[in-house]
Amino acid sequence: MPRYAITDIHGCFFAFQRLLDEIGFGREDELFLLGDYIDRGPDSRGVLQLVWKLQGEGYRVHCLRGNHEQMLIDAMQQSRPAWDYMPAYAERQQTLIWMQGLPLYLEIPGYVLVHAGLNFGVPDPLEDEHAMLWIRDWESETDLAWLGDRVLLYGHTPRTAAEVQAKVTHMHERKIVCLDSGCAMRHPGMGILTALNLDSGKITLARRS
Repeated sequence: MPRYAITDIHGCFFAFQRLLDEIGFGREDELFLLGDYIDRGPDSRGVLQLVWKLQGEGYRVHCLRGNHEQMLIDAMQQSRPAWDYMPAYAERQQTLIWMQGLPLYLEIPGYVLVHAGLNFGVPDPLEDEHAMLWIRDWESETDLAWLGDRVLLYGHTPRTAAEVQAKVTHMHERKIVCLDSGCAMRHPGMGILTALNLDSGKITLARRS
């Protein structure tokens, strides 16, 4: 019953589906998604529908809120245009309620999961909600004592797939790993969606078509 983490799907439905097939995701497994399901890529609705389908069928899929979900929440609440993806009118209320209910972090055995990162300049990094959605360039401030024997997994700031793999290889020494390999990006070494097996440390990749 392995646990997996994936982040920053960004509308890359086919890569997401292929990645789930590659890891053989089943009902006894657990999947942790670290936010940014929408925008940039070609099929944000398809990604949301697949996540909802899995959850509705009893698969153990745990979702965090990313900054792109927060931007869509703000747009719908303020009746203004979305940054990119806007659900069809009939699906807006369902989408809003689901996204508003998403937590900003999860603590599970061996790991802390968050979308963007943590602000270690405050007494409790888990109280800075803005940082968990938006922070960048925070890694040098990581409080290893606060993490203890846990690894902090996050996304938000894309890395090449090679960089992600290198960080995963040493994650129990470094304590922090960005899993965002820029699935919706066209930059060299990106355009890839990454799944990390949290129990074995194995990486599985799916390239954006």
